[in-house]
Amino acid sequence: MKKLLCLIFLALAGLLLNCKKNAEVLVIAPNPEPEKANLTKAVEFLKGISVTGADKIVFDSVTNSYMVSLPDRYDENEAEITVSMQKDIVLWDNYKTGVTADSIIKYKYKGTSPLNFKVSDNPEKSWFIFNVYFNFSGTPEIELLSKEIPINSTGSTLPIRYLAKVGSIPAAPEQNGTMVRIINRKTGFITESSLQLENLYVNFNEAQNLITNDPLAIEIHLYNQNAVVFEGVKFTRGVPAFFVAPDYKFEYSRKDTIKVTGGFFLPNAKYSVTFSSDFLSAPVTKNVRYHDVSRLTLDNIPANLPEGPYLISFHENGKLLGKSAIYMSNLGPSAVTSIWMSKTNAIENIWKGELGGAVIRNVNLPSCNRGDFFFARTLPLVAGNLSNAKLPNLRLKRDGVTVELKASLQIFHWAIAGVSFAVGKYTIPANLAPGAYEVTSIHVVDGKESKPYWSKMEIR
Repeated sequence: MKKLLCLIFLALAGLLLNCKKNAEVLVIAPNPEPEKANLTKAVEFLKGISVTGADKIVFDSVTNSYMVSLPDRYDENEAEITVSMQKDIVLWDNYKTGVTADSIIKYKYKGTSPLNFKVSDNPEKSWFIFNVYFNFSGTPEIELLSKEIPINSTGSTLPIRYLAKVGSIPAAPEQNGTMVRIINRKTGFITESSLQLENLYVNFNEAQNLITNDPLAIEIHLYNQNAVVFEGVKFTRGVPAFFVAPDYKFEYSRKDTIKVTGGFFLPNAKYSVTFSSDFLSAPVTKNVRYHDVSRLTLDNIPANLPEGPYLISFHENGKLLGKSAIYMSNLGPSAVTSIWMSKTNAIENIWKGELGGAVIRNVNLPSCNRGDFFFARTLPLVAGNLSNAKLPNLRLKRDGVTVELKASLQIFHWAIAGVSFAVGKYTIPANLAPGAYEVTSIHVVDGKESKPYWSKMEIR
């Protein structure tokens, strides 16, 4: 493994910047820093950068960042950055997977994340990542595509378009990016939040207060620029957000309550849930109780449901709100626990695609081509002493034909929760006859077979 040298960014005594400027090109280099033993310094890698058309460039040695100020007349689709390197220093490509002979970077700066680029010695023993932020002053040109905006309890996608005088987002180190403020000038209600860069989504506190007949104002704030204000905006109730909570609960006793959060839910609407499975003679539907704009509950799980997994589908006035999957257990409420502690032999989740699907309970019907692989998360969950031997085989059955699939150990590292657990990867035999197959798991400890997964698997 390549040795990573310690990167320490020294605060400059003053912002003493060596600039070379003409009408079109401005060059800025990191200032030489005081000598200190065993330090890797920015000046050892770069002589500086130039940006065609820039007004000013400032280097921040604390964050190792260049802040590029662009004039209001600047409207290029791509900024042209020339990187001037010290001797025997190389610039890496955009993917940081290899070096490039080019010293010019063209970057679509408008409303995108800041540029970062990597330089290193050659061969690579030490390296530096530099950031480049682009910003304007004055008032940005932003278009609001619609003054009627749907919203639910989690927020809304704002129909805006960045036109001109918009730099990177954020436009400076340690900034939050685009801030959006909603104002009801009649009542004085104000809420604000950061706009997500990738999808222009924004989450608001007390978002239900935005659904009103009063005209609202939207203020959009970019770093170091005047706010852009749109008056006469109306928020309307969008498709309600839907979550079965808590998400770590898969098993339910017959005396449990199934809770749904999200919204906005309506007090006068009719809410229901349908339990279904390929092994249930007919779907079972029950009414769901409205609590408030963000909460629904099913207080009485149908007593006649056989033990096993089910797809549950929630509806508002007959229209689908969302789906999840649960396991109906014969255990008492005190014995039913989270997926982390469960001792029940069951298939919780089957999915195709990326390993990251391990944290999303799939509600789509499983289907595979012959020779395909898929993933399965089974209970009891293997979360300690991870090994292939702890993962169950899966059994596929159809018309008297039985096939057992052996697991290949995959380890999912769930960084946000600080845990790792085992996932099984299974491959469909290339000679398996097409059709719909029942899927069960074989318990590692005692060899007992689980209840079938709620849906048969279609093999094509």
